[in-house]
Amino acid sequence: MKKICLCLLIVLAFFSVACDSVHKFDKPDHDHDITDADNCDEDADYGEPGEPDGDTGDPEPDGDTDEPDGDTGDTEPDGDTGEPDGDTGDTEPDGDTGEPDGDAGDTEPDGDTGDTLPDEDIETFELRLVAANLTSGNNQSYDPGHGIRLMKALKPDVVMIQEFNYKNNSSSDYSSITNQVLGENGYYSVDKDSYQIPNGIISRYPITSSGYWTDPNISNRALAWAIIDIPGNTDLFAVSVHLHTSPASDQVTAAKIVAEKVNAKKASNPGKYYYTVGGDFNGDSAVSSNGFGNGGAFYVSGPHPADEEGNENTNGGRKKQYDFVLVDATLNNLKVPVVFYSNLDSDVKSYANGFVFDSTLYSQSELDEFFPPAEVNDSAASNMQHMGVIKSFRIPVTQ
Repeated sequence: MKKICLCLLIVLAFFSVACDSVHKFDKPDHDHDITDADNCDEDADYGEPGEPDGDTGDPEPDGDTDEPDGDTGDTEPDGDTGEPDGDTGDTEPDGDTGEPDGDAGDTEPDGDTGDTLPDEDIETFELRLVAANLTSGNNQSYDPGHGIRLMKALKPDVVMIQEFNYKNNSSSDYSSITNQVLGENGYYSVDKDSYQIPNGIISRYPITSSGYWTDPNISNRALAWAIIDIPGNTDLFAVSVHLHTSPASDQVTAAKIVAEKVNAKKASNPGKYYYTVGGDFNGDSAVSSNGFGNGGAFYVSGPHPADEEGNENTNGGRKKQYDFVLVDATLNNLKVPVVFYSNLDSDVKSYANGFVFDSTLYSQSELDEFFPPAEVNDSAASNMQHMGVIKSFRIPVTQ
């Protein structure tokens, strides 16, 4: 009997040791993919049915506890919630809300191929247009220097200049005044240097063609025009005029001639030119739909340029509006404020609709800061009968 009991005790001890060994190895062997069929420990987290590990096509992201890890072809990005990551044909960018990123066919420029509005393909430049009848002294000329200083102070690109007399009106004289006004080598054209008070054009950019149309009301000047090769695909067609003083109907007659010529140019050369007319109109009757606005040649509505105090008048006494810069509707849509920068600090002077420059409204220190080399009394010089007028435009250049 004692022997039988002893045998039973030995058998029970053997089974106890065997069950302990199963608990030690109930986790899967990742090297051999083995699990124990006898699940003695129900609390084990590994190897449970429905939680695959190391499988392709895993629907859960990496980095979570108790979740599968290391799958290829995830449909959810690592560390992201609900946003695709790294897939071709993504319609939503990583970290963005509702905006395509990096896809071909984007309609907004972001440096990707397929953009229809690439920022880097569009550049612009500022074009400053000036009307200037700024002669002084007794000979209706620029010899005294006041007008040259006033024009240079405006930092122009194109000047439609009246009473274009300088020294002997030789080509070297015209080149000299042109370069003084621009501060560098430039270009000029003149209707006829033999006229008593010719009209002309000064340009920072090449003048490729020039000429004039006859004003039937006067014989000592004409309606001067020039084609200017400004940057970009569209050239500038500029007209410089000095209209007859009275009657006012003479001004309208001359304006209609210019408008008809410009409208004919537009019809035969669509999109080829921007158009501007500027100068001494000797009144405002030509700034109308019956004058320069005839047939839509030029945009004639205000607001017009004004001085520091909001005064649009441009004659010597600042009581009448004689001088204008007009442009066609296309160029008018590109108008920007005329801005002058301080050469001492970050201050600026800005004029939304263009600027009438009257040097007498400033101290010499202000002129030195914003409008060098103008002097206080330049606009009040002997026989200085007009103020300079300027407008600015931001012109697109397609590369």
